[in-house]
Amino acid sequence: MAERPDRIQRALDRSYHSASRIQTDPDSLRWIIFSDHHRGTRDGADDFAPCEKNYLKALRHYEKEGYSLCLLGDVEEFWENTPLHVMAKYRNVLQAEKSFFDKGRLHRIWGNHDDDWRVAGQISRHLGWLFPKINVHEGIVLELSRGAKCLEILLVHGHQGTLNSDRLAWISRLFVRFIWRNIQRLFRVPLSTPANNIKLKSAHDQAMYNWADRQDKVIICGHTHHPVFMSFTHADRIRQELTFLQSQQQTTPSEETAATIAELEKKLLQIQLDEGESLDVEHPKPFYFNSGCCSYGDGDITGLELADGQIRLIKWSAKTKERMVLGTTELKYLLDYC
Repeated sequence: MAERPDRIQRALDRSYHSASRIQTDPDSLRWIIFSDHHRGTRDGADDFAPCEKNYLKALRHYEKEGYSLCLLGDVEEFWENTPLHVMAKYRNVLQAEKSFFDKGRLHRIWGNHDDDWRVAGQISRHLGWLFPKINVHEGIVLELSRGAKCLEILLVHGHQGTLNSDRLAWISRLFVRFIWRNIQRLFRVPLSTPANNIKLKSAHDQAMYNWADRQDKVIICGHTHHPVFMSFTHADRIRQELTFLQSQQQTTPSEETAATIAELEKKLLQIQLDEGESLDVEHPKPFYFNSGCCSYGDGDITGLELADGQIRLIKWSAKTKERMVLGTTELKYLLDYC
């Protein structure tokens, strides 16, 4: 069954109108947004395990630099596991996140794989022992004001209104818990969701962008494990760079440019994306962002920083042990655009 874009749009409308609101100055804002950890039970089906050390290193950096931590859903993997087992296995990571909570700088949003946090009793039972009176939201709206201008940013997980992840999630959950998890543990095959399905990612990105365009607001999601910055994927940016370098190579050929082109083409092949995953918009507005995930198989994690008057797409590389900025723009630019 195909997704119904109208249902996704209505679900996002509902999330926007019911969201918790935070008013702040864009110059004083200091947030790091991570999503889609999928913390399990440290078995063969646990997608977070390769990223744990890298994630903890990133948290130490952001805690030291005075950031607020926003967890944008699917932090825990409850489709495959019970809350009791997951929370027991990752107490060290929870303690690292608690350092933000103790300073009033932790914000949590639930996704489809950790939607137990919709229920107050589940929060009290499994989170309350470490995070007393914590709130877990479906959505948060950041209201960034400068003079007469106000930019609204909706933060949601991004599964709202989708067929398998929202409307029929209970069926998907049963399949994952009792069938797919056992296959994944045996063969280390990642869950088949929008995270690794190009067509589903493309449809999801388009739906998120359409809502932001219609509302004239910025939306930040997770869900797909697929970073997007200013409505362009990382692959889009590589293609743009390739086009520029290839035109240069035609006029002033050089071995260095040829080597760079070859490396960029290799990157495109590695991430296995084609033109079908781009937005079907010739000149998209810079209103859609996606944080990517904290469950890449190579241990890398991606996220979004809102700090120093900027929004930045970042990657913490497990290989180089460094923080890399993949994209950056001024929040003032988004304020002026709106």
